[in-house]
Amino acid sequence: MNKLTSGKKLVLILADGLRAEIARNYMGYLQAINEAGRAQWRSLNCELPSLSRPLYATLINGQTPLDHGIVSNAQAGQRCGSTVFDDLAAAGGSSAVAAYHWFFELLSGQRFEPARHRHEALPAAGVQAASWYFEDEYPDSHLLADAEHLRRSVNPDLLFIHPMGPDHAGHQFGGESTAYSMCARKLDMMLALLLPTWHAAGYDVLLTSDHGMHADRMHGGPLAIEREVPLVWLPCTGNAMDCVLPDSQLGLRSFVVHHLIAH
Repeated sequence: MNKLTSGKKLVLILADGLRAEIARNYMGYLQAINEAGRAQWRSLNCELPSLSRPLYATLINGQTPLDHGIVSNAQAGQRCGSTVFDDLAAAGGSSAVAAYHWFFELLSGQRFEPARHRHEALPAAGVQAASWYFEDEYPDSHLLADAEHLRRSVNPDLLFIHPMGPDHAGHQFGGESTAYSMCARKLDMMLALLLPTWHAAGYDVLLTSDHGMHADRMHGGPLAIEREVPLVWLPCTGNAMDCVLPDSQLGLRSFVVHHLIAH
């Protein structure tokens, strides 16, 4: 059996609805790390349809929506199959998740009930500790605080964080709005406070998104503004170019596995 690599830990941030060029243009702290040569920054095209629930499943499962079968946001309570969290658990690793409740449904195959499931771990799905939010307007600041509480409490090998701010602003005001770009600015400022702490604790950080956002306040199609998402690698060592990043969303699961697990 593969064994977890000693000392390697990862924070994986899925910033929902964050367009690649919005991240490049408005996330100044992350760009400072990039300009200092301590990050890799590139873009990916998301799979289709460019909708949230299908792409959540793709990112953790490693298959296209057509292959894993989650092709609509309306497929509540349907499990997406095996995931990266299963891979880590099988290797003796641990995962903690702070994410929207659709992830709970994709991992458990159950309908989410807020009063019952808000902080329910899913050990059968490889998740040892969790905090699930269930309103799109839940502040990113609160979600990041939830995630940091999980990290300090259980010291997971993989900390998965899913802030909703850009997506929520985009659906309200559109992908060309001040409110949308401001969410990227605010997320960048929050990460400026947290990322040094994560690095000091030995965590590498990878930031990406599920899909982009159109000016018409929606996404789902093949246009570049709906498909192009950031992929930013921020290792705790600063040796950013030593790592080969995936060239599609389908490679994210295997990237995490190969980074954290010794073969």
